[in-house]
Amino acid sequence: MNSINLAASLPLSASAAVAKKSTCGGLIAILSGISLFAAGGIWLALWIGSTPTGNPDPANWFNVFYVLFARNEPIGLMVIAVFSLATIVWVKRGMPTMPLPFLARSKLVLGVSAIATLVICTLGTHLICHNYALAGDEYLADFQARIFLRGKIQAEVPSTWVDAVRVIKPPFADYFPATHSWKATYLPVYAAMRAVFQYVNLQSLLNPFLAALTLLALYGTARNIWPESKTNAVVAIGLLASSSQFLLMSMTGYAMPAHLALNAIWLWLYSRPESRAFYLAPLVGTLAIGLHQPIVHALFVLPFLVRLVWQRRWLHSVVFGLVYLAACFCWYKWKMHFMVSASPGADQSIFRLTNPEMAVIQPMNLLLIIAWSSLATPLLVGLGLGRVFKEKPIVQDASLSCLLTFGFYYFFYLDQAHGWGYRYFHGTLACFIILAVAGFARLSALAGRQRAQTFLLAGIALSILVQLPLRCFQVEQFVRPFARTAAVIHAMTTDMVALDPRDAWYSADLIRNNPFLENRPLVVSLLGLTPPAVAVLEKAGSVHFFTRDELTKLGMFTTRPNDNRPDPSPLRRAR
Repeated sequence: MNSINLAASLPLSASAAVAKKSTCGGLIAILSGISLFAAGGIWLALWIGSTPTGNPDPANWFNVFYVLFARNEPIGLMVIAVFSLATIVWVKRGMPTMPLPFLARSKLVLGVSAIATLVICTLGTHLICHNYALAGDEYLADFQARIFLRGKIQAEVPSTWVDAVRVIKPPFADYFPATHSWKATYLPVYAAMRAVFQYVNLQSLLNPFLAALTLLALYGTARNIWPESKTNAVVAIGLLASSSQFLLMSMTGYAMPAHLALNAIWLWLYSRPESRAFYLAPLVGTLAIGLHQPIVHALFVLPFLVRLVWQRRWLHSVVFGLVYLAACFCWYKWKMHFMVSASPGADQSIFRLTNPEMAVIQPMNLLLIIAWSSLATPLLVGLGLGRVFKEKPIVQDASLSCLLTFGFYYFFYLDQAHGWGYRYFHGTLACFIILAVAGFARLSALAGRQRAQTFLLAGIALSILVQLPLRCFQVEQFVRPFARTAAVIHAMTTDMVALDPRDAWYSADLIRNNPFLENRPLVVSLLGLTPPAVAVLEKAGSVHFFTRDELTKLGMFTTRPNDNRPDPSPLRRAR
């Protein structure tokens, strides 16, 4: 009898061994692919860094994307590659585990994560990003917020300054010659959010607050998708809260954290179709369309809306369709009413059906997504994609949302320029994490829940202890000279500070003035001065000409000393 039992057990043991070998082989294949892709990215970053495109040069005003990639990603991608290789060793050694009892206390983990995120991002706003809007489109949100706080949509330029608008206008601000007024070029909801916080002088808290709100919404979404598993909800917030892109972008003045927050809230409402709150989702979508750029929410939401029609949920389809159509119409009318007319013959298209540069830029963007995610996320997303057609419809739609958002920008005409991680993808990070949670469930089924939890904890811990400090150092080092230079300029006691944007790399972004021109000193560009502008500025009072040497001492990237370019400024010659 015993021999019969033993014989019967042999095929089962052999089957289990084969299954285990197959599991290990599949995991190693994905991890090897991640390592090789990261290694290719390291080579690419080093190569770009050896070319003029990958180095700061005032003669090149549009290469910051390549400079940041060349500077930051060799080490950032090396962390990913080393973690993936270490995980391969862990898999080959049988995936030893450790007990993780705290995962069952999901609400405690959520509370701690949300508070920690709020604190980290608030401190980082000041200590890492120096509470400075690095890029022009960050600054414009505060520019427009100041206008809103005066009860206006556009700020009228004082008549005495009209002839000098070109040299005092911040980048990306729209000027309307017919009314001598200006405003931010973007849709207004994010600026309105900043106006609320700016009213109590707490605008630097907005994005940290939105980051904490995103975690709460993501937790609720994961609980709705997997009501039987509190662990999955903890996995979701753990992966997002340890993402360097999520945290660093929440320290900036970009609108992308607001896109992510509203999209996450939308997803939480949508994941409860049996509740009346479900019908609030398109109202949140209305705000999301008008945040900044409408395409961000449109790309995120499209697969979910198509699902309503595909499943013949006609009442839901009609309600969502009517609300979204009304929202699109209203925001379109807003845009048309407050848009600067294009110059005759100007090509305003931002898309190209064929753009050879994207064959290089898009792989770089994918590398940024991987390199700025929590370390455990790439493997989990790979596992989630591997069985996405067997997942719940909402998980399938989340994966399509990610693919649509990423794929759409292949037709965009340029790179993202400034940004930490891949900021064009930021609005759909909640979907990316949902896909990773599906991958965690797959890993738990393949290797055992305790092994999956051990891998997750190792990834989150190393992301916080190794990856995040590295990214904070990189960001602070890059932002510091721009923030310091701006602080020195605005602390001067003269009526005007004039600088030539060709003296220092990306110094055109330093041309920032109050929308009502109430700030002193007024910051003036010496590039593009006309005789009428010179006449206006000569009457404006004292002026300090910011020299190339001063910019160099403040850490800005300036032209080479042997550059003997003649001084083109009629204002400087007049003085």
